Amino acid sequence: MTELSRKAQCALLAATDLAAHYRPGALVSLGEMARRTGVSRKYLGQVLLLLKRRMLVHSFRGSKGGYRLMRRPALISAAEVIAAASPGRRAARAAALQQPYAGALDWLAQKMADAGRAVLTDITLADLADRVGWQP
Repeated sequence: MTELSRKAQCALLAATDLAAHYRPGALVSLGEMARRTGVSRKYLGQVLLLLKRRMLVHSFRGSKGGYRLMRRPALISAAEVIAAASPGRRAARAAALQQPYAGALDWLAQKMADAGRAVLTDITLADLADRVGWQP
């Protein structure tokens, strides 16, 4: 699998932060999340919008607004978060198809991506949150 894009990394940071602070009904503010993850509020807002479009997070407006996961952390895989933040990544490989041996390399890249997806499907946000070590 290729290296994660910056957007995918930020999406995983945001989702992991929401998982680490998950309590049913509780909201996490954008400011809190930005402070803990080190990602700017503006960029984090853009990434969270992608997660919202894929129905992974809810957002609530207002002074007491914030974000929360739509499902328990143990029910959301890292692969889902990465897919939400990385729509259309295959387009970049299309240019390589015009070179000799490109078919073999494309096949290898696909096998690597498939293996990576299999691993990421087994890893949940709860697993990542456990690695953070945050305790409520």
